[in-house]
Amino acid sequence: MSQEKIINLLSEMVEIKSISSDKNHRDDVDASAQFVENLFADLGLNTQVIKVAGGMPAVVAHTTIDPSKKTVLLYAHHDVQPVGDLDLWNTEPFDPVVKEGRLYGRGSGDNKAGVVVHYNVVKQLLEDLPVNIRIFIEGEEEIGSPTMSDFIEQNREALEADVIVIADSGNVKIGVPTITTSLRGLADAIIEVDQPMRPVHSGMGGGIVPDAFMVLSKIIASFHNEKGDLMIEGLTSTDMKVAELDKSYTQKMLGSEEINLFDTDSISKRLWLEPALDVLAIDAPSIEDAVNLVIPKARAKISLRLPPTEDPEHAMQMLEEHVMKNIPWNASVKFIPNSKGSGVVANPNKPFTTELVNSFNSIWDNETAYIGVGGSIPFANDFVREFPNAELVLVGAADEELGNAHAPNESVQLDHIEMLIESLVKTLKNIS
Repeated sequence: MSQEKIINLLSEMVEIKSISSDKNHRDDVDASAQFVENLFADLGLNTQVIKVAGGMPAVVAHTTIDPSKKTVLLYAHHDVQPVGDLDLWNTEPFDPVVKEGRLYGRGSGDNKAGVVVHYNVVKQLLEDLPVNIRIFIEGEEEIGSPTMSDFIEQNREALEADVIVIADSGNVKIGVPTITTSLRGLADAIIEVDQPMRPVHSGMGGGIVPDAFMVLSKIIASFHNEKGDLMIEGLTSTDMKVAELDKSYTQKMLGSEEINLFDTDSISKRLWLEPALDVLAIDAPSIEDAVNLVIPKARAKISLRLPPTEDPEHAMQMLEEHVMKNIPWNASVKFIPNSKGSGVVANPNKPFTTELVNSFNSIWDNETAYIGVGGSIPFANDFVREFPNAELVLVGAADEELGNAHAPNESVQLDHIEMLIESLVKTLKNIS
């Protein structure tokens, strides 16, 4: 497929507002799934749109299955994140624009480029299939894949494979082909302060009782020391070889050279292999709506990213114990566990990955890099659990440098899509 055809196909997909977290876009998510099914049906694959109870539509497809050949599952997702603050976008989020070799639009890199990659891989191989190919294009990855366990259980035969290629990761820098060797896990929780008092005028109650925000801020402050080291006892790190990120690159990725980073021996290990906690939200009156009262109630949502080998159940327990040990002034505090998920380790020395690296090194201008990813891909956890003997391969057309996944001005490098297609086609031919 020419770059022009890639642009046209990816643009069509980006124009569909498949925001899985927004109930007002349910029809768009359905339309997106139907678009994807039509793509693979037009190639002659057996296709189906499937929903499990309470879930978003996913597309499964497969070529004719030859028991004598290996089976490879190609995974991506067609749902996207909300656009956020429109004022921060330089272009309309769902009106794709090509500039300087990149296509801009919500979902361009995360992860409709992955769908385009898989479509073109299958298209190029159809005349002489070296392997059996199954397709799985999910529709709820951006909301944490809440029904994926049920989906796998109900559609096990349609998903079982020797190798799964997840095209939902990315390249560490523009032009650098990248293998992701790990994904962090996750433990989310809510800290709720509910002081047993009524809201009172600060002139009557201020200074004799801790308000809810005082309590909450003390707990939040207890999570880190001055260096930014996490102070939750009992959590472990993972020791793996990964590419080292330098300070200037990290600042560029964050969008400002003025930002000060925590003092750490290794940015890469801190980002990919060590636990990290952030405060995602705080329930608080706005300044405009504030009144002169001592506030008795406050909540914060916290997100604890876990090393790939950390048990999320254990991590949640350690997090709760830390919170309860650090309640100031004997205040009334509840710890409410929320979502959790395991990390993933993908062995880069297995046959398919080894061959893919050879393809990368022959097609791209730079040698392959190995990275961890600070985020999670929920389906990867479920797949590893259900199919422990399958080889997991994590790649993608997106890049960490300018991709802006989940952020304003999301984009994807068009030649990354082309080279990933070429690399996967070559690899699939060579492993047959």
